[in-house]
Amino acid sequence: MATKIADFSSSCKFNWRIENFSKLNAPGGTLSDVFSVGDFEWKAHIYPKGNRRVYDQLSLFLCPIDLTESVDTKYSFTVTSQTDPKNKVKKELTKEFHVECSKGWGWKKFMLLSELHDPDNGYLVDDTCVITVEITCTAKDELKDKKSSPDKVEKDENFDFAINAMALLFMCSMALGASLLARH
Repeated sequence: MATKIADFSSSCKFNWRIENFSKLNAPGGTLSDVFSVGDFEWKAHIYPKGNRRVYDQLSLFLCPIDLTESVDTKYSFTVTSQTDPKNKVKKELTKEFHVECSKGWGWKKFMLLSELHDPDNGYLVDDTCVITVEITCTAKDELKDKKSSPDKVEKDENFDFAINAMALLFMCSMALGASLLARH
């Protein structure tokens, strides 16, 4: 049976404009609205004051929503200055998300909070932060070649006989060996 793998790829750019950024303080972080890339749905997950034991960093993660098949992803998060577009912090990651995976993947240490909150950098303007998520998803679909995969498997009589003869020969040699050992 021949199996062919076909790749189906889709890309998306999602701009998340977070207003009242300084008021975000949920211990479990904050989730973006759902965005789609092909047949896959995602959310961005932000911890504006760090995640777990990391309190001096902005933490960012990509979270799948109800995956029904595994998907390879290449994604990036970018925090761009609103006063100088050349000033940005961007990180990329490649990750395979498996079926029924609900755990997000990303960075506990995306950028220092001191850098994010510095007015000279322009990342926060009027208490608003803009985060861009770019993602490419590649799903693999197995296509079976029906010509080379018969519905009925035919039995090879000669092969069965050869296996049975070898098994019988092995059993006889074991019995002979055991009887020789018993005589000594």
